[in-house]
Amino acid sequence: MSSLPNDSIPLLTEDIITGDPSLKGVLPRDFAYAASTASFQIEGGWDADGKGPGIWDVYMHDNNLANGDEAVSSYHLWREDIKLLKLYGVNTYRFSISWPRVKPLGGKDDPVNEKGIEYYSNLVDALLAEGITPFVTIFHWDTPYELQKRYGEFECPDQLVYDFVAYARLLFERLGDRVRNWITINEPVIYEMFHVMAIKADRWTDDMAIAYTKSLLLAHARTVDLYRREFQPTQGGQIGITLNIDFVVPIDDSPAAIEAAQDAIDHMLGQFADPIYHGHFPESMYKRFDRTKLDFAPEEWAVVKGSNDFFGLNHYSTFYATGEVGSLEGASARDRALGLQVRVAEKDGVPIGRRGERGHPYDVSWGFRLLLQYLDKRYLKPSGHQLYVTENGYAIEGETKLATEDAVQDKARQSYYAGYIREAVLARTEDGIDIAGYMAWSLMDNLEWLQGYNSRFGITCVDRSSPDFTRTPKESAFMLKRVFNYLIAKE
Repeated sequence: MSSLPNDSIPLLTEDIITGDPSLKGVLPRDFAYAASTASFQIEGGWDADGKGPGIWDVYMHDNNLANGDEAVSSYHLWREDIKLLKLYGVNTYRFSISWPRVKPLGGKDDPVNEKGIEYYSNLVDALLAEGITPFVTIFHWDTPYELQKRYGEFECPDQLVYDFVAYARLLFERLGDRVRNWITINEPVIYEMFHVMAIKADRWTDDMAIAYTKSLLLAHARTVDLYRREFQPTQGGQIGITLNIDFVVPIDDSPAAIEAAQDAIDHMLGQFADPIYHGHFPESMYKRFDRTKLDFAPEEWAVVKGSNDFFGLNHYSTFYATGEVGSLEGASARDRALGLQVRVAEKDGVPIGRRGERGHPYDVSWGFRLLLQYLDKRYLKPSGHQLYVTENGYAIEGETKLATEDAVQDKARQSYYAGYIREAVLARTEDGIDIAGYMAWSLMDNLEWLQGYNSRFGITCVDRSSPDFTRTPKESAFMLKRVFNYLIAKE
């Protein structure tokens, strides 16, 4: 038990940004200030208008879990959600397409659901009409269930990659005349983790982990290749992948802790970023997995290396590496997916930061700055790429127990945002890191996957007990508006 409870940690306010004259107008006018969502987490309408079942629909139904049948009804209430975006002053909206909504069976030769395409086309048009730039994620984990039945989805790169690229082609053809910003895949390592923890927990192996890593990288890279060859020259957009990492720092100066911290970073981030930016996997990955199975063929490496136009980053927290490394045998599902290095959130009885719901996340803004410096040195400066923070947010411990009038006060969330945004801005102004956008997670409380509706990251409350899924803005939404109005240059 920590010797420092949350209520003993001082809260920050937006004044650490808006009270600093040196930060006024330091971000360029085209800086992307956004809120983020994902289709499965918000849309509902799980079988509406021709949509097919996704793997999460089936898993949650089969296991009697909180599901996305209704979610927060954004499929029906998307116009209300655009009104919220406008109210909050964002200039960008990051959302994802549901693969089984636009291609119910998922395969390259399977039919298109025109009603699904129409939904996203209308959404894009309405955003643009309000001056809000769409930032579209092609895949945020909702694989059509039919592809799981046919060949195990990402277990089988020989088939999955071609189906994925055909799906992406459909989106470029139908939406690419208006969408200029594309994310191929969201958080591939967490997608793997959820398969280890849930969907394929009973049969997950290291060989399957290799197959998933390679399938996800190839699906990303071949999609980028398609876009660059056939669409980018006329549509003029950009495309990249979004990777996530809870940063890890050594708990002390011991060689073991330093090595464990780096190995943890390699496993969470480097297994996808290093192939894309450096054309190889981190050496620690080769220690864990069979090199002959993990490596790509030369033709595949040629497509994977360089397959990014920008670096998309999801980040929530930072932890300490103790230097201990667990064994693979008996490791938890989480550790099997994220690395076997022992990570803790406390040092000498002092927590690393304010604890969020179920420990996800801890508020560690100084770790964010260190991560940005790490990314800049290892990936951004050598490539000349910009970085978009595509998710960052906080779930307040115990918020689900609060009445709406209390939940909307969300001072701990505002403290989190103030600290993290200030660090990001200083990373840009003082460290010279080319950060081009910041996207808060999330526009509204939603279905947080295996945690159901028990973790709330939204800057908008949603009353799922009301027939209208009543949306109520939280104070953090207006705090963000004020902060970015201060930071972004007017001319």
